[in-house]
Amino acid sequence: MKISLVQLPTSHHGAGEKVYPLGLSRLSGLVPADDTKSALDMNLFPDPWPELKQMIENQQPDIVALSLRNIDPLAGHLVSYLSALKTAAALVRKLLPDSRILVGGPAFSLFGTRLMGAVSEIDYGLVGEGERAFPRIIGKDIDPSSVPDLIWRKNGAIHQNPSGPGISLDEIPPMDRISFNPADYIRENAYVAAVGIEGKRGCDLSCGYCVYPCLGGGKMRLRHPKKIVDEIECLHREHGIALFHFTDSVINRPVDHFEALLEEFIHRKLNVNWTGFFREDALDRRLAERARAAGLIAIYFSADALTDHGLKRLGKRLTKHDILTAATVTAQSHILTMCHFLLNLPGDGEADVVEAWETLNRLLDIHAGPANLGAVIFNHVRLYPGAPLTKRLIRSRELSPNTDLLYPIYYNPQRFAHLLHEMEAHCHGAGIFSRLKMNP
Repeated sequence: MKISLVQLPTSHHGAGEKVYPLGLSRLSGLVPADDTKSALDMNLFPDPWPELKQMIENQQPDIVALSLRNIDPLAGHLVSYLSALKTAAALVRKLLPDSRILVGGPAFSLFGTRLMGAVSEIDYGLVGEGERAFPRIIGKDIDPSSVPDLIWRKNGAIHQNPSGPGISLDEIPPMDRISFNPADYIRENAYVAAVGIEGKRGCDLSCGYCVYPCLGGGKMRLRHPKKIVDEIECLHREHGIALFHFTDSVINRPVDHFEALLEEFIHRKLNVNWTGFFREDALDRRLAERARAAGLIAIYFSADALTDHGLKRLGKRLTKHDILTAATVTAQSHILTMCHFLLNLPGDGEADVVEAWETLNRLLDIHAGPANLGAVIFNHVRLYPGAPLTKRLIRSRELSPNTDLLYPIYYNPQRFAHLLHEMEAHCHGAGIFSRLKMNP
């Protein structure tokens, strides 16, 4: 069999920062050694379509596996990457009418049956993790009805099989670093880590807007710290990678797993740095200092609301006090910090806006002295099917149940739609004054 693996373009045109296709790279390693394999990450090319056409024409694959990581770029952009999937599938079908077209990836997993209906060229779709199902659908003969998490067609109808058990994180296959060379990514990036590291999958939090539990499960499956650092050490030794980003929904939960990871880093004495998303109520000064000693270079917080009512509405199980305490910890430890917040939330009134401004200004004051606040990123809630907040808006009739959420829909009522722009301008000015050591 001949198989081509393709990471579809899901980044802004001309974006300099690249992301290593971790999921597809792991699946690539599962292709049998006696099969002929080719691989392409379309995000590496300013115009990737001639590259895809050339690979398909040269390789003449029996199977083409397309991976769709994002359905849209978020950050309020009304852009969909559905066009990339449609065009790629049509191009493959035009060049190779008898090829088997598979699609997977996080974005496909969220909208699987909807995308199968929208893109008729797709033969099979993989929902969720592909490590167990992928080897079963790249052979010559397959029984689609027996493969967990598979979406398939029969007699014009679309069928979706029940989910199977999640894979143990200590059994995930290694990256295929030959087909997808990490060197192609680290030389492109100037700011963010190009290579992701998995410390866990799944999330036991139930944030109102979030789809992590849908993608990875509602329980955390942990990877042994030794295996995590083994992978990092290998990538550092063999490819010179010195900066990594943990793909975990939250890296510092559970705390005992996080502490064991830090001890493994410190024991190895690796000259590497890493970043990740942190939970505010699971971080204290001792842990922060230990993480710095283990190579932590930047913390990302995603509290997502600046008010106690907003935190409750989003199901964050956090308080404003938790947010400010965590900010104090990173300021005292001089750790570069990025904060994410969602604005104009359901139920927000004038009092919420006043409280949000107060919280924001307290955060800016906390970070002003050490000047360790890298960015405050504001967004509106992107509504996803099945998310608790989406269901609540449908029940309250603020959102029609017929709304097609495949395309980017944000919750942003007109009354406070201006708030994001005003807060961005305020933070921009505060950041410039802090960097220039001026009192605003």
